[in-house]
Amino acid sequence: MEITYEVSSPTDIGCIVDMKLEMFREFCYDKYLAENAREMIVEDYDKMYKENMAIHFLAKVDNRIVGMVGAFIKSDIPFRYFTKGHYGFIGDVYTSRPYRKHGVSMKLNQDALIWLKNYGVSFVRLLASDAGRPIYERLGFSPDVDMVLKFSN
Repeated sequence: MEITYEVSSPTDIGCIVDMKLEMFREFCYDKYLAENAREMIVEDYDKMYKENMAIHFLAKVDNRIVGMVGAFIKSDIPFRYFTKGHYGFIGDVYTSRPYRKHGVSMKLNQDALIWLKNYGVSFVRLLASDAGRPIYERLGFSPDVDMVLKFSN
C-alpha cells in the first residue's frame, strides 16, 4: 500500500464531494443535508477553485482518494470588517478507515497550512472532532472563544 500525496485539481471535485458525503454519513450528519446537497457543493467548490479560494490536498492509493484536507479562504462576519478581511479555514478532513493512524491526516493538514500561510492569512480556524483534536493540538491549534447552543428543532 503506497500512499501518494498531491494537490487537487478541478477534475477531482466530484470525488472530493463524494468523500465529503461519505464523511457526513459516517458522522450521521447526512440526515441534515438538502436533497440537492451534492450539486450545491460541486457548484460552490467549482466557484471557489476558479477564484483560488479553496484547494484540497489528497492522499491516494492506486489513484483512488483515501484521504483529504480542504483549505478555504473565508470572509464572513465579523472578520470581513477587519483590516485583513479574510482568514483560513480547514475543512473536509477525512481519511478512509483502512488508512487511519498512518499519518495521512497530519501530512495533509501540514500541506493545507502551508498553502494558507502562503496565501497570507493571519489565522486559521477549524471545527475539530474529538478524534482530530490531538492532531490539531500537535499542529499548534488552541481552543478559541466559539461556543455553540444546539436547539432540538
